[in-house]
Amino acid sequence: MKILVAGCEGLIGTRLVELLQAEGDEVVPFDRRRGQDVLDEVALLKAMRGCDAVVHLAAVVDPGAGAVETLGVNLRGTANVLGAVRGAGAQRVVFASSVNALGIFRGEGSPEYLPLDDDHPCQPKSPYGVSKLRAEDLCERLTASTGIATVCLRPPAVWDDGMYARIDAARAADPAFEWSPYWEYGAFLDVRDCASACARALRCEDPGHVRLLLCAPDVSSAGASSLELAGRLLPDVPIRDPAYFREDPYRALVATRRAGRLLDWTPLHAWREWKAGRPA
Repeated sequence: MKILVAGCEGLIGTRLVELLQAEGDEVVPFDRRRGQDVLDEVALLKAMRGCDAVVHLAAVVDPGAGAVETLGVNLRGTANVLGAVRGAGAQRVVFASSVNALGIFRGEGSPEYLPLDDDHPCQPKSPYGVSKLRAEDLCERLTASTGIATVCLRPPAVWDDGMYARIDAARAADPAFEWSPYWEYGAFLDVRDCASACARALRCEDPGHVRLLLCAPDVSSAGASSLELAGRLLPDVPIRDPAYFREDPYRALVATRRAGRLLDWTPLHAWREWKAGRPA
């Protein structure tokens, strides 16, 4: 398969390119660090020629960026990518969206229930969250009008080994770091699992248009179980599926069962795995 990876030199893109090449795919790189820009429609269409699919990772992610920049780059850039897909006759789009499309991360609001699932309502408030939800809508319209498959993946914060260590050190210095100034439900995703989800989304059976939550298998907790943390920090939020936690009391509060089923994907890298293997 010939695949354009927009944002190929970022944290996820670098790992994904390595994975796709190891699996025998031809990767077409596209990144601002290479002098390319998703706001350049001509450059995108040229790069997409002959490609079977695209993985669109390029975006403004900085919470401090202004609304004009965030919405402009993330929405127009996605529209340009989708236009290039249509023009090149490619048949699949994998779009890196975000849990921030829900509007309940980064302290924006409380969930209606836990564990979170793919059917949870979306009411984003930040420019970044709005840009991701509206970009997903653009993907849905592309599928409806052309039949091109669009898979929108919604990961939480994506961690490499350095991020595990920084989080662990911050909690050692201040235990309240886990929930102050706001709680992220203990949700994260290892970059290796994020890359594998992107690769699976390229190869799964045609799903039409889907929006899928991704998460590591457990909460990144300093010690308390998932339900203990939820009861302490979100006491008014109902637990919709208590049985979900019976096998593992530290199971993630973001359910990824639909992604597992549609993509044949399982996150392999857990917080407890990293803690067990970290240097003393």
